[in-house]
Amino acid sequence: MQRAYVDESEPGGGRDNRSYLIAAVVVTVAEEHDARRAVEALRPARMRKLHWYEALPTQRFSWLDLLRRAVEILVIRYDGAPARPERRRRRCLERLVFELDARGVRHLVLESRGPHADRGDRRMLDAIRGSGLGRSLRHEHVRGADEPLLALADIACGAHGTGALRDDDRAQEIVVA
Repeated sequence: MQRAYVDESEPGGGRDNRSYLIAAVVVTVAEEHDARRAVEALRPARMRKLHWYEALPTQRFSWLDLLRRAVEILVIRYDGAPARPERRRRRCLERLVFELDARGVRHLVLESRGPHADRGDRRMLDAIRGSGLGRSLRHEHVRGADEPLLALADIACGAHGTGALRDDDRAQEIVVA
């Protein structure tokens, strides 16, 4: 069994209304315990969770090694007409659900963005299911500080932005508009 850990990024600090990233790092259930320990071992004491944009360049380099625990890394990138963040997120989530469903991943762990945004995600995922996609996909929202494996998705988002995933054969970028 595999789980996908998901985080998002708005390139340009949210000022670019033409792009959006969602990264999903797929991990086997058998690997989760060891992967959590590895993430926690590299988490600086000053951080509640690993966060790419708060890291020093040397930390980022060592964090990239954590991604070797992934079976697969999917980066869904919205690159289309200007749209509100939730519209861009929806387009990315629709494609992500399609990709995970095709790979047989049945559990999705999303980083919580707060009660209001999480409710919006649940409505969005229910609507996607209603269209016939991802009917067997379970999802949950968890605070980043409570689930170390969400840091892997954060690292994937950050690494994608710097081009550090370019040579990783487990990483796949999918562009939606």
